[in-house]
Amino acid sequence: MNDVASNPYDAVAYPGHAFSQTFPDKLGTIAHFHGMDPAPLARMRVLELGCGSGGNLIPMAFQYPGAQFVGIDLSLSAIALARRNAGELSLANIVFEHRDIMNVAAELGRFDYIIVHGVYSWVPSQVRDKILAIFGELLAPQGVAYVSYNAQPGGHLRDIARDVMLFQTRDVSDPQERVRVARASLKRFAEASDPDSFYGAALRLRLQQIDELPDAVLYHDDLNPDARAFTLREILADAARHGLKFLAEASFPNQLGAARGPAQQLLATITAEDPLEREQSLDLLIGRPFRETLLCRDNIVVRRGITAASLAPYHLAADVRPVEVAEEERRPGVDRFQFGAGARLSIDLASCKAALRALGAAWPGSIPHAELVADALRESGAAGEREAARLNDALVAIFRAGLLDIHREAPRVANVISERPVASAVARWQAETSAYVTDLRHRSVELDSLIVRKFVCLMDGTRDTATLLEDLNRFLAEAKASGRAPPGLPERVTEQEVLMHSQDVARLALLSG
Repeated sequence: MNDVASNPYDAVAYPGHAFSQTFPDKLGTIAHFHGMDPAPLARMRVLELGCGSGGNLIPMAFQYPGAQFVGIDLSLSAIALARRNAGELSLANIVFEHRDIMNVAAELGRFDYIIVHGVYSWVPSQVRDKILAIFGELLAPQGVAYVSYNAQPGGHLRDIARDVMLFQTRDVSDPQERVRVARASLKRFAEASDPDSFYGAALRLRLQQIDELPDAVLYHDDLNPDARAFTLREILADAARHGLKFLAEASFPNQLGAARGPAQQLLATITAEDPLEREQSLDLLIGRPFRETLLCRDNIVVRRGITAASLAPYHLAADVRPVEVAEEERRPGVDRFQFGAGARLSIDLASCKAALRALGAAWPGSIPHAELVADALRESGAAGEREAARLNDALVAIFRAGLLDIHREAPRVANVISERPVASAVARWQAETSAYVTDLRHRSVELDSLIVRKFVCLMDGTRDTATLLEDLNRFLAEAKASGRAPPGLPERVTEQEVLMHSQDVARLALLSG
C-alpha cells in the first residue's frame, strides 16, 4: 500500500495551501465559546492526518514556534516536499512522517487539535473508522478534532455529474487523459440534456463549477470512484462509538446564513439545545454539499446558544468600512457599511457606527470587547447601561450574521506600518515562487501582480520607504533589461505607490505583529 506507484497522490500532487477553517486560533475560540478550556496556542500540540506537502501545517508552525506539529501522509513525494519546505524555513517544531493512517498509534502522544481535511470522504471505510479511532485515542481531554467531508443531501447533486464522468472514464487510467475525458464528457452530456429538466439543470450547474476546479482537484475529488458523501447523523453515530460528540461546525456562528425567509422560520422552531436536529434540518433545507465538523470528547458539557454576554471574553475583528450612498438612497442618521465578504449593512445606532469604524481602522488587528464598547460609547457621546446593552445587542446580531470575527487570543498581526515594515516570513518565502501566500490569519491570499510579490519579498525589516522604492525600481530595471518582464510591467514606481503597496500588504494581514 505504501508503494509510490500505487499512490494516486504521488502520481498527481494535490494542491497544498492553508485552510483557514482549520486554524487552531479559530478552533480554540469556537471550543471556548462552547464552554471548553482548550490549550493556549503558544504550547499546543497539533496533528494533521493527510497533511500533503505541508501547505496547511507549515504556516501554523512558523507562527507558533513554541507549539508542536506533526503531519502524516501516505504520499512519499508529498512528505519529501513538506520536509524540504520546513527545512528551508528552519522550522524545528514540526515533524512530517511518511505513514499510513492505519499505522498511527498511541506513541505519537496526545494532541490539542487533530485536523483531517479532504480525506474522510475519499478513503475506504476501514480508514474512516481508524480516523475516528485516532480522535478517540489521541485527542487531549479538552481537545478539538476537525473533520471535513462531502455531505448529503447536496452530495446527491454532485453525484449526478460524477456518474457521467466515472462512466465515460471507466477504461482510462492515465491521470491527465482521465481528466480531459471527464471534462469533455460532462460538457457533451450537459449541453445535450434537457435544460428545463431538473437533471439537465443539475448537470449544467456542476459543469460550471467544475470549469473552475484545478485538474488535480477534479482528479482526486470527483474521479475517485470510492468517494462518498455522508449525513451528519452518520458521522456522529460513528463518532459516538469512539467516545466523541458534536461540538460545532467550523463555519460557526453563521450556520444558518444560507437559509432565507420561511427556512429561517422553520429553523427557529428547533431549539439550540438539539444541535443534530437543527443542523440536519438545515442541510435538508439548503442542500449542503460539504461539512467541516468539530468533535470533542463525549464527557464535555457543551454550552449551546448565543447570549447578550457571549462576546465579552473575546477580541473582536471585522474587515469593514463605511461606503458612500447615492443621494436618493440616504436616510437621516443612517450610515452604510461594507464588510470584506461583500455584505452591506445600514446602521442607525450611533455607538454601533463608532464601533464599526474602530474595527475597520484596526483591521486586520482586533480590539478587546470591553475596550471596543467603552471607546464606541465615548466616541458617540452615548452613556449608561442601556446604551451599552443596545450596542452589545447590535454586535451580537452582526456576529450571528458571520460578519464579525472573535478571537480568544489577539491575532499576531500588525495594522500599523512601521518605519521598516516586516512582512510574514512565510509569505515572503512563498512569494518568491507563487502568487498565493498565507496571511497571518491563516488564509490563502493572492498577490495580484509581480510588483506586489517582489514588494512583499523586500519587506524583511531592513528597508525603509526610500530603500524599498530604490530596490523595487532596481528590480524593474533588471527585469526589463533581461527581456523576461511580463507584459504591462511599468518602468518605475513612485514613492506614493510604495506607500499604497504598504497599506495593501497591511490590509491583507501580511505584516508581522
